[in-house]
Amino acid sequence: MDTINNVANLPFKYHLITGICIRLALIVYGDFHDKYYDVPYTDVDYKVFTDAARYVAAGNSPYMRHTYRYSPIIAYLMLPNLFITEHFGKILFSIFDIFITVASKSLVEHELQSKHASKISKYCSFFWLYNPLSITISTRGNADSVPCFFIILSIYFLQTNFMKGCQKYALSGALLGISIHLRLYPLVFSFPMYLSLGEYKISRKTNLKTGIISLMPNIKQIILTASCIFTLFLLTYGMYLKYGYEFLFETYIYHLFRRDMRHNFSVLFYYSYLTMDQLIFDIVKTITQIFEFIILFVISLSFGCSSQTLPFALFCQAVVLVAFNSVMTSQYFIWFLSLLPLVAHTFRLKPALALILTIIWMSAQGAWLFYAYLLEFKCREVFILIWLKGIVFFCANIFSLVQLIKCYHPGYGFGQIENISCGGKNK
Repeated sequence: MDTINNVANLPFKYHLITGICIRLALIVYGDFHDKYYDVPYTDVDYKVFTDAARYVAAGNSPYMRHTYRYSPIIAYLMLPNLFITEHFGKILFSIFDIFITVASKSLVEHELQSKHASKISKYCSFFWLYNPLSITISTRGNADSVPCFFIILSIYFLQTNFMKGCQKYALSGALLGISIHLRLYPLVFSFPMYLSLGEYKISRKTNLKTGIISLMPNIKQIILTASCIFTLFLLTYGMYLKYGYEFLFETYIYHLFRRDMRHNFSVLFYYSYLTMDQLIFDIVKTITQIFEFIILFVISLSFGCSSQTLPFALFCQAVVLVAFNSVMTSQYFIWFLSLLPLVAHTFRLKPALALILTIIWMSAQGAWLFYAYLLEFKCREVFILIWLKGIVFFCANIFSLVQLIKCYHPGYGFGQIENISCGGKNK
């Protein structure tokens, strides 16, 4: 235990160096793994990114590469793959991992503003820096760390005084607009971020006129919204001028009506597989999305109206988005794992319960992966079992989220204990 404490209490820069070395080692290992094992280490999307970059380098559209359904910006970022090293993209995504770590630590430290803030924020950053999922997903060549970084940075400028006045809200909105351009899902974050800038004085005794006036947008909310919309429009319209409707369809419209028939973690996978050619209007998916939006709206109102609880609102929303998505793969998990460092210190959670929740979540995921392997590489007819494991995994996600909501205490800071390196106490 003393050894673990001593390592954890090393200067933050040593942990960053260690995190970088771990990621570089896995990038190198990926070549060996891809050469000798049936299940490749490198994500199939990484090859798609590289092929799209090859089309861009030749002056063509990245969408000439079948299944490329991302912003052209990702293809542009991958151009050095063709001229410097094929590992450039993996290194770049890993660098964004490190950026997320630094930004998360700075934001938590600002939130706490106590004598233990530096140590607590460092421990929070470990939830991302040393997280096996965040490490493997980026080193396999997935680009989701890029929009995740812009989301964290948007929250950072929104909630700190690194920049003052109207500039902070304009910059926060612009960064949020960039993240939405890269990935649609941060769009739901805009509502709680908007709410967090308001001052609401509504109670049962508030009359209608006063209530409506209190809900009117203030200058901060207007700047945040206008900056986000302008940045998103500028990037999207620029890409539309260059690549036309094909860009809009492949990057955005396709995902709105996506029906992925391949096995994935989603509880709707098997239903989509059985009805892939039978439905014009999918009532089941529509009802699911209605419930999802209701939950997202309630979370926004419950935790998004205060800047102190805003990070937790975004974390909960990300979990719900992933759990209810009709398509769910491992890369989606970093949508909420990247926000976990911002809220990890707020859980008044006994170590035993934390371990149990981790085991439940990892076991449910591992069980699904086992049967997915049997289907993909052993050609076993296990569709039903994969679907059942998908249901179990959905329940594990929701159960874990409910437990975290119950244990949530804003400003708890691991109990703000003196000897935090020894594990702390529950108060």
